Amino acid sequence: MQSNVSNPKLTATSRNRWWIYFILINLYMLSFGFSGLLADKTPQGSPRISPNLEFLWDWAIEMVVFGFVFGLAFFISRVTPGELLLRWRGIFKPVWQGAAYSIALRLGVEFLIRLMFIVLIVVGLMAPYQILDIGAAHGRGVERIVSASALHHDRIFFWLSLTLVSFVFAGLREELWRSAFFAGVRALWPQNFKSRLGQIGVAAFAAIMFGFGHTLEGSLAVLHAGIMGFGFGLIMIFHRSIWPAVIAHGFFDATSMAIMAFSHGH
Repeated sequence: MQSNVSNPKLTATSRNRWWIYFILINLYMLSFGFSGLLADKTPQGSPRISPNLEFLWDWAIEMVVFGFVFGLAFFISRVTPGELLLRWRGIFKPVWQGAAYSIALRLGVEFLIRLMFIVLIVVGLMAPYQILDIGAAHGRGVERIVSASALHHDRIFFWLSLTLVSFVFAGLREELWRSAFFAGVRALWPQNFKSRLGQIGVAAFAAIMFGFGHTLEGSLAVLHAGIMGFGFGLIMIFHRSIWPAVIAHGFFDATSMAIMAFSHGH
């Protein structure tokens, strides 16, 4: 990315404000990645989302931290709702768009990951048993986040996970980070948004950071989240609105948890 030292829309003061904003929102996402790298990976302790409802308190604290960091960043930069792509377009349109995108992304991501593994096996860079090891590690990583047994046995926890956790704690919060990232790049490096190719590149860079934020769940989750994040970014750019991506993200996480609950019981 080239530095926008000659952007006539930004004074030196406003550029400094945007830089502080950009650093704050990215430190927030990077903190999850580094905490995941440093975390104890042994299967001990309770998952981050557990059925004792204490997770609501933990997530409330996370949302307060999120609100403080992003509120401070938004106040400093004076970013507008339009720059954050917060416009809701149509009455029900974002809902059905998000639902359709969640299905398409699930199919697309699973196809790409399986294709990648097949290619690695064919060229001799990976053995089939290593795929099984990666899958097992991924399962353990997911269990560090949410308990499949709890999803299956506790109905209240199940529905809270499919609604509040999936659509607010995950979908809204993480896609708001993405829209904030786009707004920062658009302000500091507007050349990147002059072409569709440049916008796709920014979406890819945001996806890498988003994938890194999932290191606690293991390497396969990082890859999975990165591909999903790229899809969410393209949705946001194409529709010029955060909401189809938020809904798609929420539906994707909700269906993943429902599948976990169903699979645990069979």
